[in-house]
Amino acid sequence: MWFVTRRRHVRELAAAKAETGRQRLRAEAAEERAGVAVRNREQVLGQNAALDADNRRLAGRVEELGKRVSALTESDPEYLADLEQQLAAEKKRADRLQARLDDAVGMPAGGPIADSGPWQPGWNQPKPRGVAP
Repeated sequence: MWFVTRRRHVRELAAAKAETGRQRLRAEAAEERAGVAVRNREQVLGQNAALDADNRRLAGRVEELGKRVSALTESDPEYLADLEQQLAAEKKRADRLQARLDDAVGMPAGGPIADSGPWQPGWNQPKPRGVAP
């Protein structure tokens, strides 16, 4: 049987009380953080719901305006012809820019590169699959 002195008993009791106090503070801090997290989550969910409602409203408005624009475009043949001319001009411009880019990077004007040997000397054409040697 071990005897414990009063001084040691008091010291251990004080240490246990201090540990209990630390644990209580940690628990209170954790509860506070959990409460903050719950409030933040509720706020974010509310904001998301409001944004979703706005997004749906705006999507409907965009669709409505698109239908109006389509109706106006179809009702004015001159405007439609002007749009088609603008589209053709932009396509021609894009084709010209693509040709300049291809020329700048060394792509042939006629289509795919026939031989990549100059910059890939170790590359070999892959063998077709399913063909017996």
